[in-house]
Amino acid sequence: MLAKGELVLKLPSCFPVLVATTLAVTPALTWACSAGADALTWYGFARFTGFAAAGLFAVSMLLMLRLTWLDRAFRGLGHVYQAHHALGVAGFLLLLVHPLALALGAFLVEPAAALRLLWPNPSSKVVFSGWLALLLFLVFFVVTVAQRIPFHRWRRLHRAMGLAYGAMGWHLVATYRGSVAGGLALGLVALGVLGFAHRLLAQDPPSRGLRYRITSARRRGPKVVDLVLEPLDKKLRFEAGQFVYLAMRDSPDYQACAESHPYTLTGHPDDPRLHVSVKALGFCTRHIQEVTVGTEAAVQGPFGGLFPPRTMNRPQVWIGGGIGVTPFLGRASIIAADGPSIDIVYCAAKEGAALYLEDLRTLTRDRPNICVHTIYEDTDGLPTVPAIESRVGSLEGKELMLAGPPAMVDALRRALRARGVPAAHIHAEEGMAR
Repeated sequence: MLAKGELVLKLPSCFPVLVATTLAVTPALTWACSAGADALTWYGFARFTGFAAAGLFAVSMLLMLRLTWLDRAFRGLGHVYQAHHALGVAGFLLLLVHPLALALGAFLVEPAAALRLLWPNPSSKVVFSGWLALLLFLVFFVVTVAQRIPFHRWRRLHRAMGLAYGAMGWHLVATYRGSVAGGLALGLVALGVLGFAHRLLAQDPPSRGLRYRITSARRRGPKVVDLVLEPLDKKLRFEAGQFVYLAMRDSPDYQACAESHPYTLTGHPDDPRLHVSVKALGFCTRHIQEVTVGTEAAVQGPFGGLFPPRTMNRPQVWIGGGIGVTPFLGRASIIAADGPSIDIVYCAAKEGAALYLEDLRTLTRDRPNICVHTIYEDTDGLPTVPAIESRVGSLEGKELMLAGPPAMVDALRRALRARGVPAAHIHAEEGMAR
């Protein structure tokens, strides 16, 4: 008998994306199969791209949800969000093609008709709703892909994209003529609306989740605080190296920022308490540095795909930068002394910035199969592949776990791939925050 989640974990990594994409394009494929010769016209191409865009946006909305079964299926919530982004971009590109194909088809019959389609006429619900959806998606898409917007503002703008999604739904209703494809598209859009509402009302509010209370808040460094939280009712069950979304609640001594953010669990899975470390990286995380003992918190999760089950008995190299080494703390605590060979490479700007080095050394002191190495930028330079190999030896046949600043993870991933390390042997948590 299969253990819970085993079937999902054995599926190819591309399988969930294929399923999501197939679901998204089902209305378009249904229409193409029933359209006959019309599918080969410009009008037919426009209908196809319109249905495909609606389906892609709808499934993209569903992939906004923070669900543990999605996390397992995609082998990490970061991959779920990457699929959400990719389907959204594909839907947006098809949305741009849709009116151009319609106008070109109309132009070949009557040039004046093409001009009417390209002008957002308020008297035509079909044309006006389509143009409204296109313009709103254009505005919000440009804004939300901007990288320098503070997270709390980015999140509000991303939520506002629901207005564009609603306009797209209006356009589908206005054009619906009883076709099976149109019904499928409207059904998917309705599911997307439910998914968006669930995320907005049941997941994002700081009151949602398991109830915990902070029992310890200890300064680790000038910008890092270690928190210990005890359960007030149900205990969270998690695996070492996973992360949770945590939101503080208002208390008499602490005014919370009403946001939830992902934090790695650094404690042992058998400990009923949760241990997390928070570095001041933005508005909310800076504010959490001043959190007081007794403050309640809501916890959602667990999530995480940094340590796939199939890698458990293989030699591994864990490469962490800064506070990115925190997944290794919990994981190292469960590795047996006769377990696989593991090299931990701790990268930091300087020796004093390696805040968790002694914790790692303490955890691995009685485990001869685990070696801890360091790379300090001020004396050793950047954590390049040659620098890592000089400490751990050949990377051939080893599983590599990367955690740390996105720029470091991306650079190492590219360098490892260039060195010939298979992509299937490189693991990282990414895209969690948004």
